[in-house]
Amino acid sequence: MPQINALFNRFQALRNQATEDGRFTVVSINDLPHKLGVSQEGFPMFFVRTNPSASSVQNIVREILSVEYNVSCKLIDDNGNSQDDIFCIITLRSLDAPLQSYFIEIFTMMLHKLQPIPSNRELSVEVENLIAIFDALTNPPKKKIQGLWAELLVIEQSTQPETLINAWHAVPSAKYDFTLGRDKIEVKSTSSEERVHRFSLDQLNPSQNSRLLVASTVVRESGPAADGLSVKGLYDKIRERVSAIDSQIRLFTIIAETVGSDLAKLENIFFDYTSAVDFLEFYDYHDIPSISKDHVPSLVSEVKFASNLNGLTDVRKEESPFDMESSPLFRSLI
Repeated sequence: MPQINALFNRFQALRNQATEDGRFTVVSINDLPHKLGVSQEGFPMFFVRTNPSASSVQNIVREILSVEYNVSCKLIDDNGNSQDDIFCIITLRSLDAPLQSYFIEIFTMMLHKLQPIPSNRELSVEVENLIAIFDALTNPPKKKIQGLWAELLVIEQSTQPETLINAWHAVPSAKYDFTLGRDKIEVKSTSSEERVHRFSLDQLNPSQNSRLLVASTVVRESGPAADGLSVKGLYDKIRERVSAIDSQIRLFTIIAETVGSDLAKLENIFFDYTSAVDFLEFYDYHDIPSISKDHVPSLVSEVKFASNLNGLTDVRKEESPFDMESSPLFRSLI
């Protein structure tokens, strides 16, 4: 993370060094042969060295992203050294600083997945993933920021965060938040004094062989001082503990799918971290007051209800008979 922050700071400094003679001012990206530069408008631009590919790859022009393959470029780095070469140019067409920062962070991670000098075809696969992420950031939000924050808290508190990330829902509207085979976790949060959560009928009536835990916590909005932590703060804490680049990218991709155009809320809304951790508990769904499907008339649908979970036993406690050890998903919660 410090390296990413340093790279973004170096990019910001480039804005004052933009040339007007057809050359692009750039900085190096760690130990990679690629460069990060700035356009005349102040847009971040990646210059990616690629191997010539027999298969043609189409340029892409979107409202927020553009991709141009096999472009002859003249570059000059921040030490005054010149370089003429053929690059693929990926440009984020935005002056929004947080968006620029995420663009630099995510695409730098993608570059580290590839060979040092990838083919255009290999690069195009990651470019499609990049476009999907930034397209999502233009869509309406799909879940309240409190719900996303609570899901990230469960990942952050896990002893195996990569297991939770890989089990995390591909779409925010999924029935359960985490699924690994027959094992599932649904995350619920509340800001009230009582541990009362709303459920759909289907959520507490999983398939016969499923095992379901409900994660419950109390999440209260706070300021950035003291124990306040934003979604971005939780994301940073998780990313520091995750070594697999694919998992890091998946983590941000799902955040982007969830938050959509509410990107600013990632860093501007804070919740009481210490309190939420203290209140975080996990319950066997069998113990939660619910309505059986057998008691619902056949022509009634979309049944929702609130259940009070106060007094239930956390499955992580010794007195709980729930088997955590046989499941990689549940074992990561211990």
